[in-house]
Amino acid sequence: MRFRFKWLLPPLLALALGCALCGCDAADGGEHEHWVEEWKTVKAPACGEEGTAEGVCAGCGEEMSRALEPLQHTFTPTVVQATCTEAGYTRYTCTCGYSYDSDHTPARGHRYTKKVTAPTCGKEGFTRYTCDCGFSYVGEQTSAKGHTVTETVVPPTCEEVGYTHFACECGYAYDGDFLPPTGHTLTETVTLPTCEEEGFTHYACECGYAYDGSFTVPLGHDLTETVYPATCVDNGYTHFDCAVCEYEYDGAFVPPLGEAHVNLTAVTVYPTVNRPEGYIQYDCLDCGHSYQDDFMLYSDVYTGAYVDTTEILKQGIDTSKWNHVGYGPDGELNPLDWEALKAAGVEFVILRAGSTRGIDETFERDYLDAKAAGLEVGAYFYAYATTVEDTLADAEMLLTWLEGKQFELPIYFDMEDSSLQDLGTEVLMDLCKTFIGRLQEEGYYAALYVSNNWLYALMDTEWIKANLDVWFARYTTVDAYFTLEDREIPWMDGTPSIPGEEDMRYGIWQYTDKGTIDGFSVNFDFNFAYKDYKPIMEQWGLNGF
Repeated sequence: MRFRFKWLLPPLLALALGCALCGCDAADGGEHEHWVEEWKTVKAPACGEEGTAEGVCAGCGEEMSRALEPLQHTFTPTVVQATCTEAGYTRYTCTCGYSYDSDHTPARGHRYTKKVTAPTCGKEGFTRYTCDCGFSYVGEQTSAKGHTVTETVVPPTCEEVGYTHFACECGYAYDGDFLPPTGHTLTETVTLPTCEEEGFTHYACECGYAYDGSFTVPLGHDLTETVYPATCVDNGYTHFDCAVCEYEYDGAFVPPLGEAHVNLTAVTVYPTVNRPEGYIQYDCLDCGHSYQDDFMLYSDVYTGAYVDTTEILKQGIDTSKWNHVGYGPDGELNPLDWEALKAAGVEFVILRAGSTRGIDETFERDYLDAKAAGLEVGAYFYAYATTVEDTLADAEMLLTWLEGKQFELPIYFDMEDSSLQDLGTEVLMDLCKTFIGRLQEEGYYAALYVSNNWLYALMDTEWIKANLDVWFARYTTVDAYFTLEDREIPWMDGTPSIPGEEDMRYGIWQYTDKGTIDGFSVNFDFNFAYKDYKPIMEQWGLNGF
């Protein structure tokens, strides 16, 4: 909306600006009509108070202002009703906060209702006057009536006092005029003792009270004894019979003569590859009687070469004196840092115990250090013997080295030396069964270390797979060094791989002799374990468990 205002401009200013400035036709001192395109509210009008708007003349640019008319009050009435004690009125309130009261009405005064409470035996009567506004007062009080008491006599009993019960119909009551108990009048009944039960006197009152007293001890049995001597297969015993009552029993048992063995020796005979039954042999040192208890079968412990999983359960190494570098001041080979090996990820180690030529010089110390580091430990023996007699001697020698030790992994027979490879399959199998069988006789979990070529070209492959646990040595064809983190190693078994057995695994696989571990300057043989051996040793008490 356009607003126009007329102003008298100074003549000199009108001449200076010219008529073109505002579009008017008063070029020499005539009137100027201002017009504003848009007014902006600077202060909004309120009830009873003007507002202000400002704008700029579109013709000359002069700043303009104008007043905005005040607003009228807009009232909302609120009726406050009169109460008993206060006047009523109507309050008119504007949105701006202004208010006033009008239309007053007088207080209405109290309007009472009354409630009469009659007097009781112990309380006064009264009338209560109550207004609907909540105000009340009490008046017209009357005196209490007092109790009207009736009497009920309760006579005394044997144990309880007598008394008179005084009661008013209002509920008030009390007891008085007490009399002492009369006491019990007892009769006596005597029960005589028997062989096993006490005698006593039963005391009873006609009121129901009773007790037992004057006890006498049981007479006891008048026993006769009949002795029945032991036989070879039946216990001996004495039969006891009472002459007074029907009581009888058997006692004083004597074991059968054939099994009355006290001085016994017990020898555990472990199953072996050459004898599948295991048992415990008991011998009586007094009479020579012997008997056996079943212990375990070979098939309970040894389930053949293959395992039922392809999952790598643990990763480890095998070591000998050749893994030690340099000699210490004492002239002994420097020890391996077994704590560092465990920290690097080694979980088990198979130690070279020695060979036909003697014990490995680091075997004893490596066993103690590896155990102290928390590794699971096994051992192997490298054979040069070419006859059954010499192989048996090798086994006896190894048994002395193993005595007093505990192994979580098997004890392996390693017969891969070139001096044995021309003996023929039959002789090689005899040596294998002799050595492994002898260790098994002494309660060791004995197994075979064998390479791929020896297993499939020189020995009875199918018999070994069916009867022995195998530590299989076949190195990957990849010509590279490995770390413990390398676990995706292609499996190979047989030459070529045997159809249907591509996914089969042996207990432990030695897959490289080029294993490297940070902090060590020598290479290690790396092995994967597909069988958890420690629970087997614990279950059957093998390898020193």
